[in-house]
Amino acid sequence: MESDKPTIEELITTVLIDIQQKGYSAVQPFSIGEVEQRMMVFAKTNGITLASDQLYVSAKQLQHCMRASKEAKGLVVSAEELVSFPHSRFKMDLYYDGECFIYTDGNSKFIVHPNYKMKVNREHIKLVNFITATRVKDPMEFTLPKYIKVENDRRS
Repeated sequence: MESDKPTIEELITTVLIDIQQKGYSAVQPFSIGEVEQRMMVFAKTNGITLASDQLYVSAKQLQHCMRASKEAKGLVVSAEELVSFPHSRFKMDLYYDGECFIYTDGNSKFIVHPNYKMKVNREHIKLVNFITATRVKDPMEFTLPKYIKVENDRRS
């Protein structure tokens, strides 16, 4: 493995520092890992199109997580949580709300769109994309009927 290639955590940290210092980041969207098995199985079973087998994040979406209106409401997820998301998502509950997948640990939620059109290297393509993250205001939120819990596939 190339040692000069930054880790996913380093890439996310770079983007967050750029946003903090300059208000934006020029880092191109990047993969934070493969779409996990339980999401793929759920999507296939329920006729949901997954645009890619990788989960992508972009500077624009990370900036969306940190915007002032969210901060004013106390809904901003910490930089540490964003940096650890590529690995911590596997331990989180996963829900589907009819449009997006939602990872949650009960304190924060991370929204992932299964078929999101975005610009990568001046080209519009569809990807499985991290959209935003926010604090969970009401722990009972995920008991609402619109949320379908995506269970782990025990056979794999």
